[in-house]
Amino acid sequence: MIEVRDAQKWIQNGARRVEILKGISLTIPAGQFVAIVGASGSGKSTLLGLLAGLDSPSSGEIWLDGVPIHNLAEAQLAAVRGRKIGFVFQSYQLIPTLTALENVLLPYELNADGSGLAKARELLTSVGLAERMEHYPIQLSGGEQQRVAIARAFVVEPPIIMADEPTGNLDSSNGRMILDLLLEHNKRAGTTLVLVTHDPEVASTADRKIVLRDGRIVEDTLPFEQEAAVQQAHHG
Repeated sequence: MIEVRDAQKWIQNGARRVEILKGISLTIPAGQFVAIVGASGSGKSTLLGLLAGLDSPSSGEIWLDGVPIHNLAEAQLAAVRGRKIGFVFQSYQLIPTLTALENVLLPYELNADGSGLAKARELLTSVGLAERMEHYPIQLSGGEQQRVAIARAFVVEPPIIMADEPTGNLDSSNGRMILDLLLEHNKRAGTTLVLVTHDPEVASTADRKIVLRDGRIVEDTLPFEQEAAVQQAHHG
């Protein structure tokens, strides 16, 4: 579903080159839930931005569902993003002049045919916002805004959901609820989920954990691989 081949990202600052990602290669199969963790500045949000086509690598390749997105023109890239990716931001990124319902409908109107109204209502109801559909973002709490953002991410039924610290601005009970909603929807839709988090508890719910440090992958584990290794050690 997602393949990264030796992706590097640097910023040229005068004569100085600041390296953010130093050669990342990984493959994420369809349906996997991956948590990307690491200290602040380790490059995890940059990596997620590259995977989502929100930014392009300085060198290397990124393939999304069989499409090489590292050298697409912005218009083509936007079309691929619109159909293939639902993105949940830490800061919600709702449009303040649109109601909750209109915010959820927006990706549908931009990327799909027909009316998405029934779908948008159903999603908002499923995240517990049946009574808040006509409210504007300013009338909603942070947790409610993030639930609108989750409904919006799922509205076009994209094969990939990406979330950048989706619980980062919320208290723990709201954060827990957002995570549960995300995972529940993800299981139901069978999508691939890539989540950036600094919360070890959140990371522990994933199928796979990728740890970044200083722009490199220092650990990449599947929980069942760890178990298999432990069992082998016992039998060995």
